[in-house]
Amino acid sequence: MTANEIEPPTKEETLGDFLKRNGILHFSASEVLTMRRLGVEVDPPRREWWPRIIPTLWLAEMLRSELGCPLVIGNGYRPEPYNARVGGAKNSQHLHFRAVDLDLPMNHRSRALQERFYEVAAGLYLDPAFEALKVGLGLYRPWRGTRIHLDTGFRRRHWKKQYTQPLLETLR
Repeated sequence: MTANEIEPPTKEETLGDFLKRNGILHFSASEVLTMRRLGVEVDPPRREWWPRIIPTLWLAEMLRSELGCPLVIGNGYRPEPYNARVGGAKNSQHLHFRAVDLDLPMNHRSRALQERFYEVAAGLYLDPAFEALKVGLGLYRPWRGTRIHLDTGFRRRHWKKQYTQPLLETLR
């Protein structure tokens, strides 16, 4: 799985068709384009940006497969006004169509699954096979929780170090 494996979108295909053609089977165009807090679907970003989201969604597919349960995109693409409204970082990768926030669905929020969710996400971040993807990882609760942030293509990093660093250390 490399960014070189992604063919550009054709002029005729929809974002949904482009995602499917690139192996994204469990996440829809509607999910990556819906502004959750407003419940409104935005127009896709410009077509030449579409390949940017594929490596992130490949990792989301792997995470879903490893967990054995569905995941929900809480945020995908964010136009600038919406990003500012929700307090997103000024250079958020959501603005550049490289990021998703993933949630465990309400009926899959056991303590054990929350622990596994964070551990599998951290394991993907640490996996040397994905180093070239420049994975960004955000964990939002101390040690375990129901939401994570994934992005690719910007730079390899993680944040909320007081939450993320201890978990990464236990998995190294």
